[in-house]
Amino acid sequence: MVKNIKEKIKKDIKNNLNQKYIKRFLSIAAKRPLLMLLGTTFKSQSDRLLNLYSIQAMGKAYKNSSPVAYGSLFLPYELFHGLGLVPFLPEVLAGFTAGMGIAEQTLKEANSKWYSPDLCTFHRSASGAVELDLFPKPRFIIVTNLACDAAQKAFYLYAKKFGLEKNFYHVDVPYHYDQDSISYLSGQLKNICTDICSKLGRDLDIEGLGRAIDYSNQFRHWGLKVNQTRKKLYSYPPDYNGLNFILPFHGMAGTKDAVTIYREMYRELESYTGGRASSKRQKRLIWLHLKPYYKNEIFELLKKDGCMIAFEEINHIYWPKLDPDNPFYSLAVKLLSHYLRGSIENRARVIENLAKDYSADGALFFSHWGCRQNNGSIRILKDRLKAAGIPTLAIDGDCVDKNNYSKGQLSTRLQAFIELLG
Repeated sequence: MVKNIKEKIKKDIKNNLNQKYIKRFLSIAAKRPLLMLLGTTFKSQSDRLLNLYSIQAMGKAYKNSSPVAYGSLFLPYELFHGLGLVPFLPEVLAGFTAGMGIAEQTLKEANSKWYSPDLCTFHRSASGAVELDLFPKPRFIIVTNLACDAAQKAFYLYAKKFGLEKNFYHVDVPYHYDQDSISYLSGQLKNICTDICSKLGRDLDIEGLGRAIDYSNQFRHWGLKVNQTRKKLYSYPPDYNGLNFILPFHGMAGTKDAVTIYREMYRELESYTGGRASSKRQKRLIWLHLKPYYKNEIFELLKKDGCMIAFEEINHIYWPKLDPDNPFYSLAVKLLSHYLRGSIENRARVIENLAKDYSADGALFFSHWGCRQNNGSIRILKDRLKAAGIPTLAIDGDCVDKNNYSKGQLSTRLQAFIELLG
């Protein structure tokens, strides 16, 4: 029955593609009885909490009772929560457009408005949604140059559409990690926060930022315990997929919800350790980049062939414990600690260490259409892993546009790769 309700919701949204209907749906879905009903369909407790909190967060953004701020993926969202802003991540919501089956409409709209067809489909779908007025209107727009060049351009177009050029902030993350870079970046973060508070008619709330960082440290604590537990797992709970947790890992950092999700995930995974090994050892794989968010068979094919995703690159906790009493310095350090900053050597070293830490037999690199920094690094990372004895398969595909997905070709390549692993 619940499955039928979900399918009806997807169909209704697809047939009533406007912000008014989305607001109406979220106002109903965010109520606890329906949340609990929908939550019963998730076998994993952590996945259930993820979906419940995601719906609540979206409902809050569309309600617009607090100032909404668009943010790109790699920003320190502790700033948003510490300032009382409601974060809205267009890139992440583009994944929702794929999952809800409306990406065809949003991509078509982006094409009609002359967005380049070689642009990453996360940004094309998000841009189409903005053009269709499906996303809530922001008060502020913040973007960083970390990792993604498309985000900077797309987000500036959003600022022009909404007339928010004066409320558009670009966080410039330096190439090198040193004290000058930390000072330069922490100064930017402080200036942005000061300007936002001035426009909101508020004083800069250092204590609020400190509380958000304290929650962030708690989330980091449980996240590290989750990652440590995953090193010894032979299998995962039903329907568990670490690639689903990009929103709490980024957009919920600095909230109690993120702490709750990761604490429950740790308890769930810890109770799953020991005595659950199958008679035949599964092949352990490291997943690089993201996954397709529409219905696909990749993970079913891997499970069928005796493979498990031991760990995902995106869940690597790369930053040190933060200091609540020194928020801007701490968050500058967090940004500069990201393995996608600077030389490709940073990312290669992290991936090689993850492959060793999680006893990987191989690596799967999902080569998402239009992601220049990611696809440009494939050969370098494959060579680095090959030298470490880790075979790597690059899967050409698309995280958002299902028309760029070929089941037959993917199945053939996956089977050949698994045979190579022996």
